[in-house]
Amino acid sequence: MSAAPPPLFTRPFIGLTALHFLQALGYSSLVMLPLYLEHLGASRSAIGAIMASAAVGGVLFRPLVGWVLDAVGRRPTLIVGTVLLSSAMGLIGLVDRIGPLVYVARVLYGIGVGATFTGYFTFASDIVPEHRRTEGLALFGASGLVPLALVPLVRENGVSAPDLVIIFPIVGVLIALSLPGLLMLKEPERARSNTLRPMAILRTLWVRRLWPVWAATAVFSTLVAIFIAFGTVTAERRGVSMSSAIWFSYAVGAIAVRLFGARIPDRIGPSRIVAPAVGFYIAAAVVAAVSFDTFSFLVAGLLAGIAHGYCFPVLTSQVVTRMPGALRGSGIATFTALWELSALVMTPIFGFVADLTTDGVMFLSSAVVASVGLLAWAWLERKHGPVLASRARRGSLEAH
Repeated sequence: MSAAPPPLFTRPFIGLTALHFLQALGYSSLVMLPLYLEHLGASRSAIGAIMASAAVGGVLFRPLVGWVLDAVGRRPTLIVGTVLLSSAMGLIGLVDRIGPLVYVARVLYGIGVGATFTGYFTFASDIVPEHRRTEGLALFGASGLVPLALVPLVRENGVSAPDLVIIFPIVGVLIALSLPGLLMLKEPERARSNTLRPMAILRTLWVRRLWPVWAATAVFSTLVAIFIAFGTVTAERRGVSMSSAIWFSYAVGAIAVRLFGARIPDRIGPSRIVAPAVGFYIAAAVVAAVSFDTFSFLVAGLLAGIAHGYCFPVLTSQVVTRMPGALRGSGIATFTALWELSALVMTPIFGFVADLTTDGVMFLSSAVVASVGLLAWAWLERKHGPVLASRARRGSLEAH
């Protein structure tokens, strides 16, 4: 008789998931930051620039994060990242005008969230069974989406835009509560390499089988960055009641597909999920462009959440599958860095489009750009993905 496959819900998996929930409070709470910035008088362009500034720290330090994850370990990276993230949330609480301090806080936030975001998913990739990798990453990531459902509870219970500045330091304290748990974590077993030279890592990251993954990540992360930066403020400007409820429907959509459909990608092939998932996010952008009531924005949030629920774990799983195990940290660091790069480049651009035209034109423009990007992904996946996947199954992956 063959041995039973390893279980998914182990004690390390459950513990890591709980700690990830606390870290995700920071990411989720900052979807409200644009409302506070608007209260301080920021234009759409300024909001886009401030939201994107976190990517400066994230992108600049991400290669170091990837190297430390592979050379030093997952646990030390998470501990340092958590301290930085918690400190950044406290610093945002001191912002009372649009000035240098908010940019400093966002850059520090970018470094901290870059280390924790990358570290948690690298750690999770180490401990989930290979045959349930996409499912495991999907369920693990759901803990990071639950806090989004709490955003409307904050906004709709008497917390106005000026009061939001009090929320961010409180969230920083909650994030810091994960430190004792991180200190007790056992470093996971992982493949190791004696050659972690920068050029060798770069050559591995640029193999053709990864090109489709990088292209899909750029498209998807651009849509997410725009939705986070402008979704709530657009609804608010259009006089929508309960504008922050968009994040409740977003979380519901994302969590639902992960709880009830997490096994589908592994069964039919993760790459087959990419196009429908990105298509749902494109549809969400179109709906947001033409929405002027609460229900329509809830629909936009639900569509975007369904897309997020599938696309993120699918792309993460593909990075892990197509990268050598000894460079897993560097691979996921590159994947998450693309998220930051998209926010850094695209959010200010689309904020400028909104200032020149309207929020609706901005969302429609993002849908058009993403559609073109999706076609590019399809071409790359057809040319490089399936062929190399087939070779891998025949044991000749060296042919890349």
